[in-house]
Amino acid sequence: MRIRRDEAKFWTKAKKWTEYNLDKFPTKSFKIEAKIARLNEKLFPYNELSEKEERLLLKTKHRAHIQTNSDMAQTGTDCDADVVSGGGWIFIQWFRRANKEFFIIDIDKFIEHRDKSKRKSLTEEEAREIAYLVAKHV
Repeated sequence: MRIRRDEAKFWTKAKKWTEYNLDKFPTKSFKIEAKIARLNEKLFPYNELSEKEERLLLKTKHRAHIQTNSDMAQTGTDCDADVVSGGGWIFIQWFRRANKEFFIIDIDKFIEHRDKSKRKSLTEEEAREIAYLVAKHV
């Protein structure tokens, strides 16, 4: 599955922000899933985070994720495998013109909130409340 164009633009900026702000995270090793609340939407549907994405973030936070890199890749690989553990984060941004604010939410907090909620979607105000960090990209 390809990344949506709006998510790709957001992720490019969020990645740069993350590189310069690693000290704001409790661990230096983690996985991130970047998400955009669609244009003109007031809510972020919980099911926008797929079961596969959720499972990977949980595994990374509570155990370790081992990513094998193929030596057969045409571009080559820097090593045979990566082991990532320590955290699982969801970066969510509401897609609006000139909006630079995004929410960094721990995977456990997201699941806990989703399981307690009577609705099928997260509001921006709720995201602000459960966010580990509210950030602004450049």
